[in-house]
Amino acid sequence: MSFKVLITEDHALYRDGLYLLLLEVFPAVQIFEAGDFGSTLTTLAKHPDIDLLLLDIHIPGTSGLNGLKELKARHPALPLIVVSTVDHHASIQQMLRYGADGFIAKTSGKATMLKALRDVMDGEVVVVGGQNNNGPMALSPRQVTTLELLSLGLPNKEIAAQLNISPATVREYVSDLLKLFDCDNRTQAVLKARQLGFILD
Repeated sequence: MSFKVLITEDHALYRDGLYLLLLEVFPAVQIFEAGDFGSTLTTLAKHPDIDLLLLDIHIPGTSGLNGLKELKARHPALPLIVVSTVDHHASIQQMLRYGADGFIAKTSGKATMLKALRDVMDGEVVVVGGQNNNGPMALSPRQVTTLELLSLGLPNKEIAAQLNISPATVREYVSDLLKLFDCDNRTQAVLKARQLGFILD
C-alpha cells in the first residue's frame, strides 16, 4: 500500500533530512517536496490522496499562521504536522486551534522525531518542543494549554474554569508539569517552558 507524504520546507538541507527520516519510518513511502506555499497548494491539488503534510510555517508565499489556516480550510482531513523553530508570533496552542495535528521542534532529536511521526499516523496529537538537559520532552496539548494559562498568571481556579475541569485536576496537571520541567514552582516552570519553546510569545 502506497503512503504519500508532502514535505513543505524552504531549506533544502533540512528537507533532505526529513526525506531520509521518513524513509526510515515508512519504508514504502512516496515523498513529495515543496519549497514555498504556492507549490504546496499545487502539489496537494495534483495529489489529493497525500496522507501527511510536514509544514514549516516560515516559507515564501505566506506569513504567520495564514498558510496553516488556508491549508486546513482547503484540506480539513489531511493530517498536518508543523515542523519549525520557535515562532515568536504564534503559539503552539494557536497552531493546534487552527487545525495542526501536531508540532515538532526542529531541534528535536532523531528518536523523538521518529516516534512523533508514528504517533501522528496512529491518530494522536503530538507536541514536541526542543531539547532540555535530560533529552527531548513531549507534552500533551492539554499540558501546553495549562502552561500558557500559567504564563498569564492565572490561579488554579481560573484555569479550571477555562478548561472546564476541576481545580483538583489542574493541581495534578501543574504537579506533573513541575516534575517534567524539574522545577520547584510555577514561575520556574513557565520560564523553562519559554526557553524550550513550549510557550511562544
